[in-house]
Amino acid sequence: MISEENKTKVINPDFPFYNDNPIIEPWGILLFTAVVIWMTISTFIEIEYPGYSGPIIFCALPLAVFLIAARGKMSLIVKKFKAMDFVRIIITLILQFIFVIGITFARNVFLHAEPTANSIIDADMNATFWGLILVQLFGEELYKLLTFLIVLILIYKLTKKRMLSVVVGTVVMLFVFAAAHATAYDFNWSQILINQGIATFFCFYNYIKSKNILTSYIQHVLLDAIPFIMAMAGVFEKFQWPGTQKTLICS
Repeated sequence: MISEENKTKVINPDFPFYNDNPIIEPWGILLFTAVVIWMTISTFIEIEYPGYSGPIIFCALPLAVFLIAARGKMSLIVKKFKAMDFVRIIITLILQFIFVIGITFARNVFLHAEPTANSIIDADMNATFWGLILVQLFGEELYKLLTFLIVLILIYKLTKKRMLSVVVGTVVMLFVFAAAHATAYDFNWSQILINQGIATFFCFYNYIKSKNILTSYIQHVLLDAIPFIMAMAGVFEKFQWPGTQKTLICS
């Protein structure tokens, strides 16, 4: 039971669990941690999933453990949209494109560092592809969220400092999310830590501000869909932008 004193401390809406809003049992934190560790390790090893089940499992696993710990309350991370949420999505989307393209250009000009392509850009982008991408990206947002919540909860329990807990949780999440892309970008760590690490803050910022995972999910979908559509339309080849497609893929 949450005491009356704890109820008065609740900031609503706020991140779930970290200040007993609601209470999470120790086994819930361990469950989150086990899933994050497994999902991270699975990106480094070859796992043969039957059919198209890979992205589905990647989404279903973190969703299941969250719902178990939250006792089915998806409303803890899914809120009603506000007008500012849509404005923020567009702004962060533009800023992330500018940041990634700008950094990639600077690395190429000053460090002569060539970007590493994600092979997904050459996939057959049919209806099945788009359906699986939508599932996969929601799984990635849940993966980021669980990583963030684990650190947020633990740091807050140790310090009782909300801002410090949010900052440390975000930094750890960005690093873990970047590391999970190591094999997708052939261990090009300088690119990965910037493009899939630091740049992911623009996407996750939507969740931090809204406490609604759908805002970061929509931004993530748009971020990946734009270069996919450009590739389908042959834009990169037509205008001879061989490096651009390599910089725009986030997930």
